[in-house]
Amino acid sequence: MKRFIQGNLRRFGLEVRRVGFSRLEIRRTGFSRTVMGFVADRKIDVVLDVGGNVGQFGESLRIKGYRGKIASFEPIASVYQVLAAKAAADGDWETNNFALGAKSERSIINVSEASVFSSILPSTIAAAQFNDTAIVTHTETIEVRRLDDICSGLSGNVFLKIDTQGYERQVLEGGRQVLPMMKGILMELPIIHLYEGTWRFHEAIEYMADAGFVPAQIHPVSYHSADEVSLVEVDCLFRPRDDRLD
Repeated sequence: MKRFIQGNLRRFGLEVRRVGFSRLEIRRTGFSRTVMGFVADRKIDVVLDVGGNVGQFGESLRIKGYRGKIASFEPIASVYQVLAAKAAADGDWETNNFALGAKSERSIINVSEASVFSSILPSTIAAAQFNDTAIVTHTETIEVRRLDDICSGLSGNVFLKIDTQGYERQVLEGGRQVLPMMKGILMELPIIHLYEGTWRFHEAIEYMADAGFVPAQIHPVSYHSADEVSLVEVDCLFRPRDDRLD
């Protein structure tokens, strides 16, 4: 009966699946090869969502079965309002209206037409060529804090996600003291540079190696419209070097 129902639903492009996962299901389905598989395998119970935007990553975590704490950081006022309203109904999702960087300061953020492209760093010509909604419409003065300052008392199995449009290295620089406690670090890394002064892919790998982390997974984020087989950005998930295999 179950297969009959699922078969008929697929005719209409629909699929029914159970939310949540067990360790056995992870191994059977290949789910372990995903970011959520890593979160489940490492028993993550705290996620730091740096560059929260309107809560896309947090929502994805919940939809896929994660039930632990989420702490999101989003500096743009109007975007933060959407994030905060979404998180308010969750019960275990904290939101913070500031950015993270190498030092505590006031800074200027370039706000793009599509807020996901907003960055403290200036955009390159390649950004508008990649997506015309990356164009900057205005700037805002924002507060920047250090990860070390806000996470000194943090405990648990912590997962750090950073999606700050080229500002990932500065976030890490402000968290040198707490990085060793991270069970995993997920970052968006550039192949084609959309922002000025960003590191190259191999520089990010070397930086993380010096910090004691190695790549565990790499997932495509976007391809270029002018060359649809060439990547623009990837998500790179890092694990501690001495985690299991080294």
